[in-house]
Amino acid sequence: MKYLRIKRHRDLKRRKWQYAAVMVTIVLGVFLYVSSYDAYRNLNGSYEKTYERLAFADMLVTEADPSFVDDVVDVEGVSVAGNRQQAEIPARIDGGVLLGRLVGMLEDGQPDVNKVDVIEGEYLSADEPDGVLVETHMAEHFALEVGDKIEVFEGAEWTDLTVVGLAVSPEYIWPAASRQNLFPNPGTFGVMFVGEKMVEDLPAEAVIHQTMVLYEEDVEVDEVDSAVTVAADRANASNSQPQEEHPSHQALSLDVKGFEQMAYMFPILFLLSAGMATYMILTRLVYTERSQIGTLMANGLERREILQHYLMYGVELGVVGAVIGIIFGVPAGWGMAGLYTTELGIPDTSQSLYPMTPVIGLLFGLVAGVLSAWIPARAAFNVSPAEAMRGDIPLDRGRLSLVERVLPFLRHMPVRWRMTIRGISRNRRRSLSTVIGVVLALILILSSWGMIDTITILMDKQFNEISLEDASAIMTIPVNDSAVRTVGDVGGVATAERVIALGVTVKSATDSYATQIQAFESDTEMHSFEGWTTLPEGGVILGEAIRSILDVEKGDGIEVNLPSHDTEIKAEVLGFVDEPLGTFVYAESEWWTDVLGSADPPITEAELLSPSTSVVMTRFDADVDRQHVIESIENLDDVAAVSDSRVIYEFLQQYMGLFYLLVGLMLLFGGVMAFALIFNMMAVNLAERSGEIATMRANGMSRSSIASLIVGENMLLTALGIPPGLLIGYWSSAAFMAAFSSDMFAFDLHMKPTTFVYSSLAIFAVTIIALAPGVRAVGRIDIGKIVRERSQ
Repeated sequence: MKYLRIKRHRDLKRRKWQYAAVMVTIVLGVFLYVSSYDAYRNLNGSYEKTYERLAFADMLVTEADPSFVDDVVDVEGVSVAGNRQQAEIPARIDGGVLLGRLVGMLEDGQPDVNKVDVIEGEYLSADEPDGVLVETHMAEHFALEVGDKIEVFEGAEWTDLTVVGLAVSPEYIWPAASRQNLFPNPGTFGVMFVGEKMVEDLPAEAVIHQTMVLYEEDVEVDEVDSAVTVAADRANASNSQPQEEHPSHQALSLDVKGFEQMAYMFPILFLLSAGMATYMILTRLVYTERSQIGTLMANGLERREILQHYLMYGVELGVVGAVIGIIFGVPAGWGMAGLYTTELGIPDTSQSLYPMTPVIGLLFGLVAGVLSAWIPARAAFNVSPAEAMRGDIPLDRGRLSLVERVLPFLRHMPVRWRMTIRGISRNRRRSLSTVIGVVLALILILSSWGMIDTITILMDKQFNEISLEDASAIMTIPVNDSAVRTVGDVGGVATAERVIALGVTVKSATDSYATQIQAFESDTEMHSFEGWTTLPEGGVILGEAIRSILDVEKGDGIEVNLPSHDTEIKAEVLGFVDEPLGTFVYAESEWWTDVLGSADPPITEAELLSPSTSVVMTRFDADVDRQHVIESIENLDDVAAVSDSRVIYEFLQQYMGLFYLLVGLMLLFGGVMAFALIFNMMAVNLAERSGEIATMRANGMSRSSIASLIVGENMLLTALGIPPGLLIGYWSSAAFMAAFSSDMFAFDLHMKPTTFVYSSLAIFAVTIIALAPGVRAVGRIDIGKIVRERSQ
């Protein structure tokens, strides 16, 4: 009815700040959903577009029998397959050294699987046997252009290659060296695409044979994965890696997963908060308008019209808030997707409008508004005219508060303190709503802050407590005792050790896992192992994630397959280590050398001294010039490259920069939501008590005394909400971080104690700020008007 619509709009105007706070919360909730979900969909679309255009392999099989490439195409669902070889050898650019990965490619045209996108220059040609295509991340770091020279160490001498083009590969959109090395040191690892013959001529121990398998469209990927894996096992393959386990794809999936999580978790919290605030405001509105409702119903207004009237408050707030959130959320989602694809160098950027996203966003706002308005609207619907016109005079007797009954000595406190305590239990609905509001605010704040704490603590643990080396030197000569002494004699180097690193596949009776085994000296200073002061002999130590993957425990036996040497040995599991980054296998170097020497076929100690197998890890003296020491090691004649662990740490921090920005925005929005929610709770609290406040003023109580009562009661309610808020916030943050964990990342929640303190103080501060307008309003209360209203 028209006059009800006019009344509703006047009510909205009269309580504009309360409704504005609700509106902001709804806008933020829908904005977060629309922007993050659209970013998630567009990021996925960008990756898939590039994967499809460049025929990214659905399965990569390592060291299978030569006949496998012909047999696998007979598997139902397989479209095409192809062989290739790749190797990792030292490379040199303008005096800088790095570990170069050479990927063999056809010279007479692009392969059917794992093509490259040449963005500058030309593709490989048989007319230029020394030509090389450089992957864009490597090219950007070294500022390489077409025509530049790169030196590669072919095992006996350095050979010049000429850059013929720069290329994007679907395998290296994120330039991960392996699943265990997702974040290679910039400048010490790079990917180059060369003619097949060049890789074939490299030392055999440096070359890995791979089969790339591409599936038909619209197949059940899991079923084909399983069938191809079975065929690969029959062909004695050392490892089968589906696309979802490809290191680059998994690194990119972390970002996608982050957007997907934020698309649901944070908006739901915001909309819950908006619903709570709307419910409180409308409940108060119905409560204060009981006599008006009774009069209207007594004069013939239907109950259905009363219900619709109060429901429309929630509908209008929800729809308008959702529309504003959608208007700003859609372009924000496009912007986030574009920012990521530009930062990572993804050649295809999807910025599509997914119609269901704004539709669901609109439904989110509408449902939040309707559900929050439903209970107070039903209360107005069910009230009888006689009861409504009687007013709000309570029928029950006054009584002591629960706290006073449990702690009788509190009955002798000053009157103003007893009023504060009794004010909490007098209206349990109001008090409970305030406590729930505090809990919701803390959940959102801790969910964001916990992510920042976890990343910070785990990165510090990885690089300052576990991986203790300062730098690793990759040699051009056998890594024997003499080579280790040469590096160790460099000024500023405190100690140097040889570390053996080999690609392996560990197998149990139930599953297998491809990783790297690292063999350290028993009393190594380069790596710490929780639970061991020295590395034990007689078996291997596994990364914690392998325990569940292989379903093994301490004392079980496993098989360790070395695909580069076609060797397999049996080993006992000595225990597990829980490390934030990567999932490796560890062994004591002397024991490991003896075991490999007696294997069938054996791997000799001379082979283990190869620069492709062993590196020299170093620790520096305290307070040295790190850059000077690293340059001194690089200047040694027999050093090909030096990996600075500090640069890796800084690179990780830079990589997490965008993540920190997004989480920081969530934290900021959480603060806004907390203020809006608590402001509404406090405003409703004060509005409900306007009559008693006026009565106290009429009886001579000073404004400052009333203000202290109000502040005391609400600060006490805030204090009651903080313990459950911290507990539930911690649980929700742990669940959120667990969604990011995988075999490559152990993101168990770690939260600093100060985070709980600062979060609690922040909530108290927000409460005080939210109370300020209401406390000032105490001085502006029209005592006569309130008393007249209550006497009617």
